[in-house]
Amino acid sequence: MEKHKESFESFLNNFKKTVSKLGLKNSNQKDYILKILYFTDEHLSAEDIVTIAKQKYKIDMGIATVYRTVKFFEELNIVKSLDVGDGAKRYELNISLHHDHMICTSCSKIIEFNDDVIEEQQKEVAKNNNFILGDHIMTIYGLCEDCQ
Repeated sequence: MEKHKESFESFLNNFKKTVSKLGLKNSNQKDYILKILYFTDEHLSAEDIVTIAKQKYKIDMGIATVYRTVKFFEELNIVKSLDVGDGAKRYELNISLHHDHMICTSCSKIIEFNDDVIEEQQKEVAKNNNFILGDHIMTIYGLCEDCQ
């Protein structure tokens, strides 16, 4: 399954255009946060983002900057946050193909999945209730194989 709908360069250029249209300034730190989220296979906490920025890209950014930036990205619907129940939000870009999550309540492991049957059932439930389904978030909490 392909992770992203567009290349990082295209994604970053579109982001910069959006920021410019809003009359806001972009920053090198925003670009790096997007790059970190784009190229990871993990759901990262703000602390994870700071660590990767320092270790991989030699960029020094404060935790408050990361929190402000991911909040801004959420407002633009570029990033989605995920509460795994351990007190720290995890973040992922909102440009990947649709998927849902299973979260282990013991070790906080996150498993992404897509199930066409579940997707169709959700549409059917909406239709049966005269509801127009726009989007949905499905998170299943339980114990992963390692923690059972």
